[in-house]
Parts: sequence; C-alpha cells; structure tokens
Amino acid sequence: MEVMGETMTKHFALEFEIGGHPVGLGEEPLFLPDIGTFFNQDIEQAEQMIRQLAEAGVKVVKGEILHRPDIALDTDYDDEYLVDGNRIQKENYRRLIERKVVSLADYQRLFALCRRLGMQVAVSVYDFEGAQFAVDEGCVALKVASSNITHQPLIEYIAHLGLPMIMDTGRADLSEISRAVGWAEKAGARQLIVQQSPKAPPAPVGDHNLRFMQTLQQTFGCLTGLSDHHVGTEMLLAATVMDVAVLEKGVYMDGAAMDQGVYHSMPVSEVADTLNQIRQIHAALGDGRAPLEAKPHRARMGLVAKQDLPVGAVLSLDVVDFAFPALGIGAQAWSEVDKAVLTKPLTRGQVIHWSHLEGNA
Repeated sequence: MEVMGETMTKHFALEFEIGGHPVGLGEEPLFLPDIGTFFNQDIEQAEQMIRQLAEAGVKVVKGEILHRPDIALDTDYDDEYLVDGNRIQKENYRRLIERKVVSLADYQRLFALCRRLGMQVAVSVYDFEGAQFAVDEGCVALKVASSNITHQPLIEYIAHLGLPMIMDTGRADLSEISRAVGWAEKAGARQLIVQQSPKAPPAPVGDHNLRFMQTLQQTFGCLTGLSDHHVGTEMLLAATVMDVAVLEKGVYMDGAAMDQGVYHSMPVSEVADTLNQIRQIHAALGDGRAPLEAKPHRARMGLVAKQDLPVGAVLSLDVVDFAFPALGIGAQAWSEVDKAVLTKPLTRGQVIHWSHLEGNA
C-alpha cells in the first residue's frame, strides 16, 4: 500500500489487551465511557462519575489530559456545538479551553481513584508532556484526537511510547488517515485502533457510514472502533455486530446543563444498561459454527399410520402421515421407507418404527 509516496507494510497486531481486556477480531468490544472534560473542572463531580462508572461494571474509563490553555491561541476563533435539537451555540475556542483545563495534580487524583475502584484509564492527549504524564500514571492506552490527525510530531511521540494507540479520524479524508497511520507505523506503533468518528448532530443518520470501519480495517490491516456522536445508543449497538475493538461515547452527570458535546453523549446513569446490551449482543453473535447435536432432536416430525394397515401393506404417502414428535422413524428417512412392506399390522395414528418393516425384524 502506498502512503504519501512511500510503501507502508501492515505490521499491526490484530489481538492485544487494553487494561487486561482482550481486543481483537471476534472479541467483545471494549466500551469506553468518556468523562472527558464534561465535569468542567469540578473534580468532586468527576469523582462521583467515576464511582458510578465503577458500579456500572466499567473496566476502562476514557478521559483526556487537557492541562494547558495555551494549546489554543487567544484569537477570535469560535467553536460551534449543538445545545438542543435546533440551536447551535458559538463560543470562543480559547475561553472554552480555559474553562475545561485540569491540573496534572487533579488528574493524578482522578486516576488514583479509578485504580482504587478496579478500573484502568485510557486518555486522549494533546501534547508531549500530557502523553508522558499518562504513561507515568499507568494509563493503558493513548488516543490521538481527530483534531490532531495532522500532528506528525505528536503521533510519532505517542507511537514510540509503546502503549496501545487509538486514532480518531473525524473530519479526515482517506489521504490524511493514510498519512497519519504511516507516521504511527514508522514510529513503532504495532497496537493501533483506528476509529470511525461520524459527525455530531445535526448530521443525518445516513452520514454515520458505519461500514467505513470495515474499509479502515481492510485498508490498514489494523483494528477499528467507533467514537459515537449519535443521540442515543443505536450506533453503539449497531457497531457491536461489526467486529470492532472499541466503542467510545461521552458521558455526563445526570442533570448537567447543555454544554459542548453533551447533546450527543449519555447520562452516566445509562452506562450500566448500555454495557449490558453490548455484552448481550456480542454473546448472541456466537462463533458462526453450526451446532452439533449429540442426539436427534425430538421436536421433528415422524411417521405414523394414516389409517389401519394390515401386514403386507406397502408404505406410501397415501397411507402414511407425519406428526410431532418423532418417536419412531423420522420424516428425514422417507426415501428409505417409501414402498417398504409392513411385517406387523398398525392402527390409525400408530407410530411407525423400523421394526415394523420388512428386513428390519
């Protein structure tokens, strides 16, 4: 495969672990509820969310390390996000970042709580310091946010750290994705998950293009996932049957005011049910192999006499009927008994056994 004029081989693992959870083709998708910065610097609220996620059975919490407001220039650039079904909110991007940043000391506090509750942490990182901090704090996977898919130095830095790497492709075209995957591979990434990241509402459902995850897997030979921006859980559940490695969705505290990303996220109280649905759907997929029955299933039709039959009667559809359950000869053996001769008389409705037939005494 050619990537920006260079040949890229496919050296990505298709089976590995994130926080002790196996990810790979055929494995149950790892659900990553993302607390991100939805708690808006309220560390006690973040801790409450973490506790609720632990109670819901979550094994790996998704977060982000956003600790520097100067990753955004202090200009008149605005971000736009949906705050209800019809209204778009504009907010200066620097002001938005300023009210979202959290100190590294507070991140340490949150990550320590996750570990005490038996959960691991995966994070999005936006700079070298944040990436190294995540490694030092024992995070189990690092994510390149969609806004950084063109950030070659950061992608290469994350790749060389050796942790499983998640790459978000939101708003990127295939050439940008190919280039970013090439950077990651050349820098040593071997455990890569490339995420489909559909546009947030009000994008139509048809724009989610979930089959693009299959294109990503086939094109780059790596695992794939979904960063869900749909209102509701339908896309998460649909992706569960598509052999993806991770399913990510933002979560917020129940009753939280509308804010950036909240409209297409889920309240933390819904996580347990969603996680259970994902597990049930995956379990229902099975392994695709045909069942092997040790004994014939009795819930099949068998042969019975349609009328009283004397010795010497010849079996045919004129004199044989079929009924549940198959207590004698099953209907599947019809070609073997058609035109067979009775050696014993039968009454109407009597089950026909092999011992009733000539040559089977």
